[in-house]
Amino acid sequence: MASTLFHNAKQIITNSSEEIYDLAIIDDASLLVTDGKVSWIGASKDAPAAETIVDCADKVLLPGFVDSHSHLVFAGDRSEEFAARMAGESYSAGGINFTVEKTRAASEEELRSNVARLIAEMQANGITHFEIKSGYGLTLQDEIRALKIAREFTEDVTLMAAHVVPNEFADKR
Repeated sequence: MASTLFHNAKQIITNSSEEIYDLAIIDDASLLVTDGKVSWIGASKDAPAAETIVDCADKVLLPGFVDSHSHLVFAGDRSEEFAARMAGESYSAGGINFTVEKTRAASEEELRSNVARLIAEMQANGITHFEIKSGYGLTLQDEIRALKIAREFTEDVTLMAAHVVPNEFADKR
């Protein structure tokens, strides 16, 4: 079993032992990771032995965020539509079908580049793990293409082929 002790942190922010949704702050703390999973958290003075020790003096350790529902493989920009909705205005920009149209027309490299940009943005904001759903192709070929691109970035990929009824089937729901 591989083990790493993150030792002597100024603080560790973790879940409270009483309420799973409450956060707790542990001062002068350590955290043990065994085989890739957190296996112990507590006061540095009580820390167990480990194969590797990382000195975290003057550092604060906190959990990473997980995004379990992202649609990163897409093209197009619906910011004007979003702004209109937020302002309470009606809009007719096309919604998801606008994004479907732009996604179908985009090259794989354009889609891949957008995914990489969005992942960098997520990571810069503290997201350490994510899942990617398809849903903006709405044809067998386009959904498979989206899933293959998503799989280049994460193993956590979900088919969401019935995101909306595509325009070409509006009369054949």
